[in-house]
Amino acid sequence: MAIVPALHRETVFGGPPEAVWPWPDDSSDCHCLTLRYSPDDETGANITPALPAQLLRAVPKRKAEFLAGRKCAAEAIRRLTGHAFFPRMGEDRAPIWPEGVVGAISHSSDRAIALAGSGSRFLGIGIDIEKRLTEEEARDIASQALTAHELHSLGNIVDPFMTGLIFSAKESLFKALYPTVKRLFFFEAAELSAYDADGSGSLRLTADLSGDWLEGTEISFRFGHFEGLLLTRILLPQ
Repeated sequence: MAIVPALHRETVFGGPPEAVWPWPDDSSDCHCLTLRYSPDDETGANITPALPAQLLRAVPKRKAEFLAGRKCAAEAIRRLTGHAFFPRMGEDRAPIWPEGVVGAISHSSDRAIALAGSGSRFLGIGIDIEKRLTEEEARDIASQALTAHELHSLGNIVDPFMTGLIFSAKESLFKALYPTVKRLFFFEAAELSAYDADGSGSLRLTADLSGDWLEGTEISFRFGHFEGLLLTRILLPQ
């Protein structure tokens, strides 16, 4: 299947995952798959894979987004390795990827997305998809996700796009680094250090996360738009 350009189009709920690359660079031999799902009906994902025990009592929306995200991940893994594999949920609720594969999953509204690459090329991969924030949502998120320095750099004006971008980039950062650092860290552990409207940016760690990921380390990210949603992604090379 050819990569689908990031254009507005009609997509059927519960259809097969589509390949996309909504960032202004090449695919780096990664595979990014997305699909729409019905947030109120977990059966829209054809009951494959089986739900983990942690989600058997979850509301239909949580079941639906889990199944849709795993379908995207399985197709990304199949394109990468030739074998479909549905990542299980670990005790920490993070996806368990097959040996030799790194990746990440995200979902927002009725859209799921997964990004996977080879573990020989990438130490970690992060992806996040977010809907556009209202001014009220941005104010609420800014107080939690932005550092005092970030707020000052933005002129203490809560801009919905920049707030959403910083929030999303930090979500991608957590997904990319967590499998390596093996510890929880929060929004204040990094802050925006560079931004370019061409779709690139950088985060700087504000704390030591491990012996290899120290305060001051710069980590680049990419951002783009897909069907009205904001996507950020981080690829950590080996």
